[in-house]
Amino acid sequence: MKVGGLVRGAAVTVEPEASLMDAAKLMSSNRVGLLVVVDPFDKGKIVGVISERDIVNAVARGGSIYSPIENLMTKQVITISKEARLDEAAMTMSKFGIRHLVVVNEDSSLFGVVSVRDIVAEERIIKALSTSVF
Repeated sequence: MKVGGLVRGAAVTVEPEASLMDAAKLMSSNRVGLLVVVDPFDKGKIVGVISERDIVNAVARGGSIYSPIENLMTKQVITISKEARLDEAAMTMSKFGIRHLVVVNEDSSLFGVVSVRDIVAEERIIKALSTSVF
């Protein structure tokens, strides 16, 4: 299976000027652990990501919940092609110590997000199906 096949729905995006509070509310209402930060003035270009851990760590260090996420977001976004295999995604996550990957189209535009949970769940299903006796 290819990574693109695991993407369920559109990625949740946010603009760099949004506050940590806005980001936390978006994550909560959409039940996601990562937001893709996009530039609204550059055709939705991916400019960063912010995770729930980023927000928790910022607040724990005394950061304001009203700070813009552009001050906290990860700007070096690790992406993977929607055509990549699941094992490539798992290896990339392991190599960089991350739990989410931004999935992109051939033109590097946003396709979606996959999490380590998505990959593990898919691998369990594949394993169960391959060991079942019909």
